[in-house]
Amino acid sequence: MTTTFKSGESSKAYKVSVANYIYLSHRSQTKTSQLLTMLVNPRIIFNEIPVGLPDTNTLVVDNSQSMDLESVPVQGGVLVKTLALSLDPYMRNRMRPVDVPGDMPALPLGETVTGFGVGVVLRSETPLIKVGDHVYGFMPYQQYIVVPSIGANSLAMQGLGLQVLENKYNVPWRYYVGILGMSGQTAYYGLKDITNPKPGETLFVSAASGAVGHFVVQLAKAQGLKVIASCGSDEKVKLVQGLGADHVFNYKTANTMEELKRHGPIDVYFDNVGGATLEAAIENAAQKARFVLCGMNLWLLSRYRVKMEGLIMTDWVDKYLDEFLEVVPRDLASGKLKYLEHVYHGMDKVGQAFVDLFTGGNVGKSVIVLEEEDAH
Repeated sequence: MTTTFKSGESSKAYKVSVANYIYLSHRSQTKTSQLLTMLVNPRIIFNEIPVGLPDTNTLVVDNSQSMDLESVPVQGGVLVKTLALSLDPYMRNRMRPVDVPGDMPALPLGETVTGFGVGVVLRSETPLIKVGDHVYGFMPYQQYIVVPSIGANSLAMQGLGLQVLENKYNVPWRYYVGILGMSGQTAYYGLKDITNPKPGETLFVSAASGAVGHFVVQLAKAQGLKVIASCGSDEKVKLVQGLGADHVFNYKTANTMEELKRHGPIDVYFDNVGGATLEAAIENAAQKARFVLCGMNLWLLSRYRVKMEGLIMTDWVDKYLDEFLEVVPRDLASGKLKYLEHVYHGMDKVGQAFVDLFTGGNVGKSVIVLEEEDAH
């Protein structure tokens, strides 16, 4: 069928058709654009309360949430894309019913896990942080995070502020949830302030291939100490020997008490395991020994005038953080310090990665990397 138009109607119809085409095309492009910015926002959730050791269902990945990166309100703060997340043994203590008291808040069952992470800023509504800045802080374990402002001069998430990272020595960004994060600072502050070691003294460190222990070994050797170290496999013994420890033994095949009698007495003990190892260390303590952390057989402390002090890393942040972030990245970049890390790529590895923390399946610091990014 042919449609005929009166004079002038053809051009009008053409204009209407073009207008409709432009409108529909624009609407389609808008929807496409929205789809491009509306992304799945995977997160790690606390799935079940473990009985004893965790299993691979304790922490799982949930992909049910999404976020429009262009339009999501950032409430005067920033939108952050997560690059790396820390996995730490202390998280097990948070895996309890919410009505059970503890030193740290319990993780709500079925909710997003929180902990230390590092990310890059995608959007910013504050002059304190620029797009492209890298930040470190205590955050939800998800791919994209909105961190709202709580005031003109501060940003906060879950009660702790974000720290803008300078990284002038261009170390990998994931280091900030590892040796430059809680575990590295724990080793640094504990040796520097609590034990105050002197050259020629003897230090014993347990779990010496772990996130804290392998750094303690190197710091102690740099300060002129004799270092005795224990770990849980022959392979780990070789790794710790490579870090410079004077005597390393596998506590599963050697007698810890006999090893310490042979190579002690101990002036400084950096305790990462407690239990029988701590008891053996106390039995072999020198007069006025200093122990970091805590354990059993406390009545023996008086006999040997042992100083034992618990260590919470945050107690020393204000005093030593600037020094730490200058010295340690510099020594890592120069090769003076070695870093043992166990990198798991992708959130989907979190279940096994968390189990490995408690079964000896990891070496050094465990980190979940979501995206590698050049530090230069």
